[in-house]
Amino acid sequence: MAEQKKTRSELKREAIVNGAMEAFQQYGVSDTSMDKIAETAQVSKRTVYNHFASKEILVTHIITEIWRNNIVDYDVPFESTRPLREQLLELVNNELKMMEDSNLLELIRVAIGYCLFCPLSVVEEMNKSFEQETAMLRWLAAAKENGVLNIEDIEQAHEQIISLIKGQAFWPQLLRHKEPLDKGRRTAIANNTVDMFLKFYQP
Repeated sequence: MAEQKKTRSELKREAIVNGAMEAFQQYGVSDTSMDKIAETAQVSKRTVYNHFASKEILVTHIITEIWRNNIVDYDVPFESTRPLREQLLELVNNELKMMEDSNLLELIRVAIGYCLFCPLSVVEEMNKSFEQETAMLRWLAAAKENGVLNIEDIEQAHEQIISLIKGQAFWPQLLRHKEPLDKGRRTAIANNTVDMFLKFYQP
């Protein structure tokens, strides 16, 4: 089946998002204006505003797109013949990989400030994106269905494992309390998280 050709509007929107990411990396999110984004994307400022009414909305869009591409669309289908620990470790490492992205962390720092003052509709849109079923949720549900994990509440179990990860590899770095993880520390967190989770939930 031939790939559907993108419309002119879609190409412009894509150029704006790519231009914004490039400008954010070069100038920092806070110091990047819509003028700089338009210049980097090689479109008019009016075109930028036609697609994104404010920089706050653009930043929110980029965060949710990164989330969707890395956490929602990413998939590790449950395999009954593959070691359970190996599958869960792959999912945890994928979460860690996204959380250590310094550009994403800067976007989130700025977005947290936006959420305190921006319209409720923007906050609701972001929340709606983060409520989508993730690869981890799908895998946990399948593992439960196959009887290899003794889970009563999938949502709660998901929150527990994500909290274990974020408490060590996201919030301290986001708040600049700790330096980004090195490879050894990242590996240790992944292994310890998986072992703790399986020790509690594996029959």
